[in-house]
Amino acid sequence: MKKKNKIALVLISVILLTMGSIGLSVPSAALEDPTVSNAKGIYLYNLENNKAVFAQNAEEQVYPTSTVKIMTGILAIENLSDRLDENITVTSSMLSAVSGNNIGLAAGEIVTIDSMIRALLVNGANDAAYVLAHTVSGSTEEFVTLMNTKAKELGAHHTHYTNPTGMHDENMYTTAEDTAQIAKYAYGLDLFMEATSSVRYSMPATNTSAARTLHNRNCLLSVYYDKNYYNDQARGMNAGSTPQGGHCVVTAATDGELTYIAVVMGADTINGQVYSYINITNLLKWAFDSFTYTQVLSPEQIVCEIPVTLSTAVDYVTLVSTDTLRVYLPADVNVEEEIEISYSTNSKELQAPVHEGQVVGSVTAIYQGNILGTSQLVATTDVTRNDLLYGLYKIEQFTKSRFFIITLIAAVIFTLIYIFGTAILRQKKGKKRMRF
Repeated sequence: MKKKNKIALVLISVILLTMGSIGLSVPSAALEDPTVSNAKGIYLYNLENNKAVFAQNAEEQVYPTSTVKIMTGILAIENLSDRLDENITVTSSMLSAVSGNNIGLAAGEIVTIDSMIRALLVNGANDAAYVLAHTVSGSTEEFVTLMNTKAKELGAHHTHYTNPTGMHDENMYTTAEDTAQIAKYAYGLDLFMEATSSVRYSMPATNTSAARTLHNRNCLLSVYYDKNYYNDQARGMNAGSTPQGGHCVVTAATDGELTYIAVVMGADTINGQVYSYINITNLLKWAFDSFTYTQVLSPEQIVCEIPVTLSTAVDYVTLVSTDTLRVYLPADVNVEEEIEISYSTNSKELQAPVHEGQVVGSVTAIYQGNILGTSQLVATTDVTRNDLLYGLYKIEQFTKSRFFIITLIAAVIFTLIYIFGTAILRQKKGKKRMRF
């Protein structure tokens, strides 16, 4: 399902890179690593530039804990988003495997699909996860099969699910990199991001329960459970833990221009400090401080000049890039010293008339041997042609033409033949006179 967030990302990239011909590659930089510790797997990914900017043990197998609910949410939204107002009657079979965090759903309770999706995504309710699994697939087993199939479709080849909640199972595993791949996909689903970014959800009263107020369990977003980890750049996703899998946090974060998916898996709690949150906060601060969009080309920047002939007004024109090129780079890059500007022109010189904006060649920006982008190279001014110089030029060109050279050779040959023939005739006439 392709939603507005995914379209927005594409539009951002197009706006930033609207050039005649652009090849974008973001090279690795010699940056200091972020301060991270006490976690089994870490992955930090920039969405706009499709680039992992930091990874630590990202391919190491870990227990997924509550991050499983990202996949559960994806499948619930993709299969049920056109039925959000539909009622579900909770059954005992739906609740038979429920343990851990739940909102106290009861057999016979009538709830809406929308309320179950929000209970799952806002509060991480395990009973809501099982209700949705049965609603989508008819059974937990069939839903788990669907989860594993979807994981492979998304490129999460080192992930295996056994339940829709993340409650511990020795046979369930993932990696930080796989989790980021799944989270990247979830970011493109509007309902997913809306729900996981909500601080709370007011679930309406049902036939067996009064209204429930469900708070977001992600402490990056909500201060209800712990106010020490709030981050105003964080946007949605999931947080949770199990004794075996440790603490895991997945979030999106943006400063208005750049967006990251950050994943911390298997983090410890030391002296009351939850290192999933500590690490992810350090990761995001490092990313926003260390990378930015840097302007490496602009139409105001003179790239070179090229000689102009057939004009008495000027003997050269300056050339500039047609477009502005802003590229995702380390924030401390010195553009003047570290960005190489390479250009080529279609000819060694131009003939007047020259028109402002006339395409003359191309210009390329390079960083550490990597091409950042390429733009057309154009003239900055009009140059008029001098008619006298043009006339002389045409005469010169004519005298160099093949037709002229052939004609000239033919004329010389005919002239020589004429002279030689005339001489022979005169010699014959002279002999006749001598006979008489």
